[in-house]
Amino acid sequence: MLGVFDSGLGGLTVLKEFIRLLPQYDYLYLGDNARAPYGDKDQETIYRYTKEAVDYLFDHGCSLVILACNTASADSLRKLQADYPQRKILGVLIPLAEVAVATSAQRIGV
Repeated sequence: MLGVFDSGLGGLTVLKEFIRLLPQYDYLYLGDNARAPYGDKDQETIYRYTKEAVDYLFDHGCSLVILACNTASADSLRKLQADYPQRKILGVLIPLAEVAVATSAQRIGV
């Protein structure tokens, strides 16, 4: 099972694409609507919230967790990957940047 986490509802767009492109997998989506948005939180709080979500998804049988939250991907992904070297955790920023560079004009705004 693949886990998809977002701090709100935007990750549902990511989940929809996963289901469309990879229908052979089961998915578990977790949206932290109660504490959204994450953008105005400090890094320690973002990491703590994201770690709680990742732990939940792994505890419920996910073999891979995708951080579909831009803020969590930017602030917590590398630390989570270092803290959980035996687990598979991916973010959305690098794939998004790769697609943007491959398909965009001269300037990219983030």
